[in-house]
Amino acid sequence: MIDPVLHGDRPIQSEREDRFGFTALADRIAEALTMQAANKGYVFGLEGKWGSGKSSLLGLTLMKLRSEDPSKVAAVEFRPWLIGDRDQLLTALFEDLAKAIAGLQHASGDATGTTALAASDVVNQVRKFARHLDPVGKLSGVLGTFVPGATLAGDILEKIASAAAEDVDGPTLVAQKEKLAKSLLELNCRIIVAIDDVDRLEPKEVSELLRLVRSVADFPNVSYLLCYDGVALSRSIETGTGVANGTAYLEKIVQTEVAVPRPEAFALRRWFTDELQTFVECPEERIPYLQQVIDRTGGRVLQNPRAVIRVLDSLRVYWPSLAGRVDVADLVWLRMIAVGSPNLYRWIEEYSGTSVALASGRVHITDETRDSVAREMDAALTSDGLKWDELHFEFDEHLPGIQTLSYNKNKDERLFAQTDPLIRVRASRDQRLASPSHARLYFTLIAPLDGVSEFDIADLLAAERDGAKAIAAMVVKMGQQKGDAGASKAERLLDQMRHVDQEVIVGWPIEKLILGLANSADDLAINANSDDWGYPRVWYLLTALLRQVRGAIPERRFEAALTAMFAESSSLGFLSYLLRGETFGHGFFGDRPDPHNRLCSREGFEANRLVMLQRYKAGGVDRVMEERHATTMLYAWSQAGGRGELADQVAARASNDQWLLAFLKKLYGPRSTLSPDGIASFFEAPAAIVRRVYDMHEADPENEMAAEIIRSIKSNLQFSNGDFETRLFEWESREASSEHLSEEATGSPLQVTHDDDNP
Repeated sequence: MIDPVLHGDRPIQSEREDRFGFTALADRIAEALTMQAANKGYVFGLEGKWGSGKSSLLGLTLMKLRSEDPSKVAAVEFRPWLIGDRDQLLTALFEDLAKAIAGLQHASGDATGTTALAASDVVNQVRKFARHLDPVGKLSGVLGTFVPGATLAGDILEKIASAAAEDVDGPTLVAQKEKLAKSLLELNCRIIVAIDDVDRLEPKEVSELLRLVRSVADFPNVSYLLCYDGVALSRSIETGTGVANGTAYLEKIVQTEVAVPRPEAFALRRWFTDELQTFVECPEERIPYLQQVIDRTGGRVLQNPRAVIRVLDSLRVYWPSLAGRVDVADLVWLRMIAVGSPNLYRWIEEYSGTSVALASGRVHITDETRDSVAREMDAALTSDGLKWDELHFEFDEHLPGIQTLSYNKNKDERLFAQTDPLIRVRASRDQRLASPSHARLYFTLIAPLDGVSEFDIADLLAAERDGAKAIAAMVVKMGQQKGDAGASKAERLLDQMRHVDQEVIVGWPIEKLILGLANSADDLAINANSDDWGYPRVWYLLTALLRQVRGAIPERRFEAALTAMFAESSSLGFLSYLLRGETFGHGFFGDRPDPHNRLCSREGFEANRLVMLQRYKAGGVDRVMEERHATTMLYAWSQAGGRGELADQVAARASNDQWLLAFLKKLYGPRSTLSPDGIASFFEAPAAIVRRVYDMHEADPENEMAAEIIRSIKSNLQFSNGDFETRLFEWESREASSEHLSEEATGSPLQVTHDDDNP
């Protein structure tokens, strides 16, 4: 294998690169340009579609011309698209002619130095003629068209010269042209002006260039070799000149036209295959499939040399990053689609992304959505000149969920068909485009930092040999690898694992896996994204994975693993998050028990609840206050049955104003507010606590922490205006009479807002 070097869309540089026999044709063209009658100019057209190899054929022709006697033949490459001002077009062309003539004289020994060359008679005539012609060019530009009554074939020059008001000293323009023509004829040397990509100029530039070639610069011994796509150039002529038939107009200018030979389809595919083998390795068992792609899809896409080069260069860009990670046949097929059918390629990328989401169970496709995606596919196919009937077998070979025959006449069921799990497993094993674990790789230059494959899951399961700590360390490291969307590799991994088939989960080392993942939870949460309730999303994903595991193994085994996790895991924040979910799910706290929101049985919950209460008590409230997730832990401790002992500890410390303010700050966060019920979870007299903070704020308005707590309480009570002192007094009165704020029926502004799911 050699390093893949980009070829680029450049013409061939030597005969050695000629794969399609252009050299012989180039020799004949060069001969025709140098052997025609010398008494007048000649225009030769080299016609071919974009990408057909016109520039390569032109390059070979110029090489042949430059190999002739330099005193007899000069080849000039004129580049009109580099000239910004169209009024300079004439001057630029004649300057190139002057240089070519000077070179001919130098080669023939007619001059002895640079000064003599520049001063030679013919060169001076050319430059003088160009200077006199410049005002005419500007005049024609102002007029927009040539002078009325002038014909293309005969008297344009004379008419323009007359219209120019001849304000230049010396002979007339016509006389100068006649003198220059005579000098060029006597020079007895051939000058060939080659102009590539004529059809890529703006329509107005095309019309002016062709008029220049045919009428103004029609000199003896000067020939033009124009390269263009006939159809494109004809359209530009019609747009730029207003004539009805651009082809007929072109025929009056170009005396001889030769079409670029179209290489045989087999030769193009053979070339592609030869080049591909220099930098791509293909497993032996996949070679027949790769060859099928080259023959079938390549037969449609590889229509000219440019298409071959573009697909090869595309593969040269992608291959170094994807070698050994994707299927070669799938990659070649996709890159051919990208080059040959760009609209279809964009649709395939969207379809693959949706298919990955479907395979994970995160989304469901409705009939309306399936119909919409199918319509988008048909539109993409039409835009690229393709049809479903021609491509559905290719789709079935490379994409997931393709049904080649739809049996329900009332539905479009070609897409998102249910895939056999075994097919998906094989696709993942073989790194196919249809694999949910590999699809994204095919559309990215490098693998995303958060990309996950089946090997990552296998490595994680294999880490259990070294214990739960090794699993946690591996997952935490994945948490540091984040993709462009902000998600970490750990989140992607957990998201995939929670959708693994339960029959696969049975073989996992459940006990160590659960403990190891739990141990990583709080570390992962440090920089993790949050869900809608302000909790780290990674906690939600871990919980979802636990639910999947719960359905895959016997209940006794799962509950034993869960109890060990509550007893041993170091992630107290995540454990408190789980505990709160269980207290609500079992109805231990709150009035909305939810059987679907439970991880364990009632007995299991009781065991885990007692374990966590013991752990909270062992650390104490000051230890909990130091934790990053102290808010979740404090509410979990209180709601799981530890309110009494926690309230005692809080009361013992709350005599310190600063400690009290710091504690209250822990009871709400950026996405929540401090509610009366929240305060009541830790204090016997919530109104009295609020009174203390309010008095602190009144006594010292600069006490920002007290002010912020009061603002949070007001926000929770939806209190914006009025006398808060009066409202607080009413609250204290109700508290004194043991009335429950949550049962107030008067609609008081101090009605308690319950928030059981979020502190």
